[in-house]
Amino acid sequence: MKKKLFSAPAKKSNFPSLFKTSLYAMIMLTTQSLATIILCARSIWPDFEYEQIIANANLNTSNIDLLTFSPEIKYYILGSTILYLILISILSNRNMLKLSGIFVLIFIWHLRIIPYYYYKNSNTDLYEKYYQVPQITAKDFPKHKRNLMLIYLESVEANFQDKELYEKNLLPKLTELTKSNPHFDNYNILYGTNYTKAALVSGLCGIPYITPSTKLATIHNHLKNLTCISDILNNNGYETWFAKSADHNFAYTDLFYLSHGYKNVIDSFKLTQNLSKDAIKKNKSSYGGLSDKLLFSHILNLFQTEQIHEPFLFTMFTVDTHVPGTVLPYNCPQLFGDVRDNILCSDKVVTDFINEFKQTPYWKNTSIVILGDHPMFKPLKVHSDKEYKRSIFNVFLNTPQELKINPEKAYTTLDLAPSYLEILGINLPEKSFGLGRSIFSTIPSLITHQDYNLATAVRQKSKVYQDFSKTTAPRFIPYQFGTEINNNNIKTYVEYTDTVLEKVFINGLGLRLERLPNKDLEMELTFVAMLSTSPRLTIKLNQEELDEIELEKKSGPQTIKIIIPKESLTSPDINLEFINNNFRSIVSQSINIQKFTLKEIQ
Repeated sequence: MKKKLFSAPAKKSNFPSLFKTSLYAMIMLTTQSLATIILCARSIWPDFEYEQIIANANLNTSNIDLLTFSPEIKYYILGSTILYLILISILSNRNMLKLSGIFVLIFIWHLRIIPYYYYKNSNTDLYEKYYQVPQITAKDFPKHKRNLMLIYLESVEANFQDKELYEKNLLPKLTELTKSNPHFDNYNILYGTNYTKAALVSGLCGIPYITPSTKLATIHNHLKNLTCISDILNNNGYETWFAKSADHNFAYTDLFYLSHGYKNVIDSFKLTQNLSKDAIKKNKSSYGGLSDKLLFSHILNLFQTEQIHEPFLFTMFTVDTHVPGTVLPYNCPQLFGDVRDNILCSDKVVTDFINEFKQTPYWKNTSIVILGDHPMFKPLKVHSDKEYKRSIFNVFLNTPQELKINPEKAYTTLDLAPSYLEILGINLPEKSFGLGRSIFSTIPSLITHQDYNLATAVRQKSKVYQDFSKTTAPRFIPYQFGTEINNNNIKTYVEYTDTVLEKVFINGLGLRLERLPNKDLEMELTFVAMLSTSPRLTIKLNQEELDEIELEKKSGPQTIKIIIPKESLTSPDINLEFINNNFRSIVSQSINIQKFTLKEIQ
């Protein structure tokens, strides 16, 4: 048999090889993307910790243009894309896999997850040795109670006053206040105090803020057993106010202040009630908030019309200077074309407010503390080789003359809590509150302790700290079969509630049945839930999952019926949990119950 001279060779399939190459390319794309994201995040926030990622997990980004928010992102995306195309064209499968491993290591290293879990699993006796909360009662207050106003300036540092660094003193009007009023220069940044929620907690309670897990029960109980100065003032006749134009759900800030004595709240809803859509749009500010001018004008009106009752604790936060993605409010002049304009504008807005407040009858009996909540996440670009210390701006106005001032005394945010109490003339024998030591006293801050590393200890696990969030036994309210629970009477049956537009949102019911049922029970539930892309409602009975319902993607009430077998109940006390799968905030995890009934099936 003759051989054909030009016979075609047998075809061999390359599919396994192509599949393997594609798989490795996908692995490298995934790991390179993770490395790019973490390097980009690290360039925007050089000092962020893994724990802050947990704290920021519920940030509402729906109204934030990420490329405007942080222009660097587009360069990282472009650079990463070009690098990826080059790498897949020159690397073998083996080298793609090796490089993927390197990308994973970069991600893990810069995420700082290893030190987070290291400290989380090491113990400290810091609280057993140094934590103090004196039992402050009515007799410890002066005869005439003073008012306290706390004005937290977003990311405002003391060095912003140095014109050598920034071509101009960015805080000219606030600087004038420091010339005749107490201020302290030796600030020390500390883990658990270096972002807004942490600054609030540490300043009011004298402890660092350690972020809870994202479980509903954990979030609701987090630091619930902690005593803060807002609790003390609220329990002793103070009217308490909390004002902030940015998202109060962020990092569950609202849950904290509502569980620690704040009764009156000013938020974006209150600020925009009587504004047109154009006015709201015009007042947009950084980080999804509204302009500081709008916030301070609203607050000033409350004082000028004498709607605030004395004594009071008034806590407010600015937002115009929040970075990255800073938005220059419409009422602010542009001089530099960067965040320095926001700082200059904030300086004017705050001092204008102070000058107007001084004309009200409240001024004589009110002490005001103006301070940066934390240093900026990324240092501002400086225009000089001059060395400088990063410290929060602070000035104390209208404080009692007998307080001792040492501007060079070392302090942390933890030391503010006892300082606030001293400003109010409250008897504080050891000048201590929590882990804080008053900056007006001769007692040194724990940050200067020679035999104790406070910076390490605040990151470690403590039983005392865990007890601040110890879960309390659920409350069971007597319930008769067939009784209807609705938006009007539901607060009688629940421990935690959030009210939005007069609708009460809850995450569970604790019911004490009149008796154990003789038959299976039918639960009928009509509710409204905030919807996500794939909305589901999980229902638990005594910590065990009872059912999971796929919700309709439509607004308005939905009704479901669920059977509860009588065999599943061994006690008349039942705990029902309703968990919406949308986890951005406590409110969106909860539901608004319009009708609930539980009855025996006939």
